[in-house]
Amino acid sequence: MKYLIKTVFLALALLAVSLAAGCGGNTGDREVAATVNGEKIYSDELAEIVDETKAAYEKQGLDFSGDQGTALLESLRKDVLDLMINNRLMLQEGKKLGSLNVEQIQEIIKPFKAQFPSEEEYRNYLSQIRVSEEEAAYILKLQDTLTSDVPVASEEEVRRYYEENKEMMSYPERLQVRHILFFINEGDKGYPFRHTEEEARKLAEDVIAELKQGRDFAELAGEKSEDSGTRTDGGLFIFAEGEAVEAFARASHALKDGEYTTSPVKTEYGFHVIKREKVIPAGVQPFEEVRQQLTEKLTNEAKENRFSSFMMEAKSKADIVNNLAEDEGNSSNG
Repeated sequence: MKYLIKTVFLALALLAVSLAAGCGGNTGDREVAATVNGEKIYSDELAEIVDETKAAYEKQGLDFSGDQGTALLESLRKDVLDLMINNRLMLQEGKKLGSLNVEQIQEIIKPFKAQFPSEEEYRNYLSQIRVSEEEAAYILKLQDTLTSDVPVASEEEVRRYYEENKEMMSYPERLQVRHILFFINEGDKGYPFRHTEEEARKLAEDVIAELKQGRDFAELAGEKSEDSGTRTDGGLFIFAEGEAVEAFARASHALKDGEYTTSPVKTEYGFHVIKREKVIPAGVQPFEEVRQQLTEKLTNEAKENRFSSFMMEAKSKADIVNNLAEDEGNSSNG
């Protein structure tokens, strides 16, 4: 069910879609943008979401000025309203499966909730996307009910996909190194460790001194590195061109296999001690390395297709009035 959680809730997060029917106090004078089986989606809800989405796109450099920007904004309004209609319909279809009590809601929501590091972050996320636990549970129940019997992709299907898409499994030449990092955190960068530049440099120099005494690099990385992403693997880091910050990459390539830096390497993160291990030639990942990943991919795609087909049929049977589309039709005819 995790893939569907990602699919649906990513869309909801991006557009902050409100699934609550008729929310917002007195609705008597509010303009209606659409109705879904009699449930109203209001124009002010649509406008708020469009404004939020537009602002997010503008931060990414999208320009809404001029005639092209106006056309882009109209397209955005259509897309947002269509997504709101689809999400309202998903909630309605989920409720057709029967009401949920508190215990059932908690059981259904558990896999989604487990993706968050804390209860607070989970609650903040639901608040941000304007979805209650109950609403989320109905949608997730619908997804699980529709896709629970989709079979896992067979060995034959997975092998066929691998053979037909080998170019996607290829990788460029990469460099394998190990590193030990001490963060520089003199401001509020959100790092879990607090060192001045001088302190971080001294910690790195102390590690180099231990290496000169014969200490094992991977063992030291496991003990002392502040990079949680590589510490448990003895500081192991494999990267291709462009995948590491410039100072780190430059220092790594300057070493010979088996050598380590004899002075700390400063990057935007802090001070590193780096040991170069080997160059990994360009090639294609063996089937066994990607078997599980491809099996999950093909199985999830089959589930997505099942769910999408169901929703397309449900939408074709639903009583949906899209006033935005009707207004545009009247304008073009007038």
